[in-house]
Amino acid sequence: MTDYSPSFLVLDHNNNHKIAYRQLKKNSNLPSILLLGGFGSNMYGEKATALYNYCNKHNLNLTVFDYLGHGHSSGNFTDYTIGDWYKNCISVIESLTNGPQIIIGSSMGGWLMLLIAQSYPHKVISLLGLAPAPDFTENLIFNKLTQEQKDCLHTNNQIIFTFNKYEDRSYDITDNLIKDGRKHLLLNNDNININCPVILIHSMSDLVVPYSTSIHVAEKITSTNVNLHLIKSGNHYLRDEHSLNVTFSAIQSLLAQC
Repeated sequence: MTDYSPSFLVLDHNNNHKIAYRQLKKNSNLPSILLLGGFGSNMYGEKATALYNYCNKHNLNLTVFDYLGHGHSSGNFTDYTIGDWYKNCISVIESLTNGPQIIIGSSMGGWLMLLIAQSYPHKVISLLGLAPAPDFTENLIFNKLTQEQKDCLHTNNQIIFTFNKYEDRSYDITDNLIKDGRKHLLLNNDNININCPVILIHSMSDLVVPYSTSIHVAEKITSTNVNLHLIKSGNHYLRDEHSLNVTFSAIQSLLAQC
């Protein structure tokens, strides 16, 4: 019987900061998969659950977790930034994983995936980006704000922002998130120093993160083993049946290269 309850990694006993996670340890002869979720996502979402069930069925090792301020982890969403969530990834890698890792980064997780791969080049053996969104705090939020919104953000330290006018979901965006994001921008660099196999999957119908972002990422990564799979159907979330099957095929392709 599958256990769907989370475990917790305590980061700070004094403040009770803890990261919720789930793990599958199936085959010690295979590398492990680490999923880095999106902005405002949680590990019980549809895509993360589909990946968990796939790995469970196919005897693959997997770690999924919630960043601080997300899902079952502690903290308030607006208290954290890209740098904080990057540190969460480091804590998970160093405390919960052993051996080589295949990192799957979804949306914001695709940004964190690229940062982590550069920090752990000997541990991260391949990458799978699902609609990766590096630099989204600058390119997809701040640069789209009106001057009035920018003034409000600066004065009040927070605004409500919607990425896609066709969706109901909105996000509380803080000035700290924007300012901290600038410390971690990647696409304005000459290159992204990653030399492992990389697969990027992006829907051409993505109304949140344009698929040109994945093209830009592919151009910047120094590895010559980079494949970009564009899906004409689907949307940003890549959780429809076809997109999930493309994702699962990409996982098998990366495992075959290990």
